[in-house]
Amino acid sequence: MKRSKKLTLAVMGLAPIALTACSEKPVDMLVYKTLSECSSDVYYNEKECKTEFDKASKTHRSAAPKYKNLSACESDFGRNSCNSMGSLYLPMIAAYMLAVPNINRSGGYYGGGYGQPLYRTRGGGGYRTGDNYEIGKSRKSGKISTVPSKTKKPSIKTRTVSRGGFGSQAAARGSWGGGRTFGG
Repeated sequence: MKRSKKLTLAVMGLAPIALTACSEKPVDMLVYKTLSECSSDVYYNEKECKTEFDKASKTHRSAAPKYKNLSACESDFGRNSCNSMGSLYLPMIAAYMLAVPNINRSGGYYGGGYGQPLYRTRGGGGYRTGDNYEIGKSRKSGKISTVPSKTKKPSIKTRTVSRGGFGSQAAARGSWGGGRTFGG
C-alpha cells in the first residue's frame, strides 16, 4: 500500500477520536497537591478537602497502575516516585482532582473528577489520571480546564505491568504501560 494511502487511513481512523474531544464542552476542575492548598482556596473547607482526599486515596489503591517491581514503576514515574503496596509497586499520588462546586445548579457538583488521584510521569508535562489522561498542560494547582471524558472515574486495574515503557510511546497511545490493557 502506498504511503499516502496509509497516512490517509491513519488520519481517517483518528478523526472520530479528535472530533469527540473537540465536541466536548470544557469543564473546570480543581487540582491540589496538598490538603492545605485545598483548604486555603475558596471552594472547599478543610473537612470537605479531607473527605475528597480520602476518596482519592481509596481510588488510588484500585485504579493506579501496578508494577511487579520497583525498577519498572520508576522507569515510568521517576526515581523515588513509587511506593510498595504488599508485593506490588504503585506511583505516588502527585495531586488530587476535585470538582468545582456548582453553586448555580442547586449546590451540586459536576458529575466527574472529584476525589480522583493524579500522577506525574517521569517525562514531565501535566498531571495524569489513573487511565493516563493528561489533565492540564502544567503542574500547577488550582482551577484548570479540561474535558469531561478525562474526568471520569478511572478503571480498576487488575493486572500488573511487568516492565516499564510508559514514556512518550505510551503517552501517545493513551494507556499505561505502552499500550497494554488492564482488566476491570
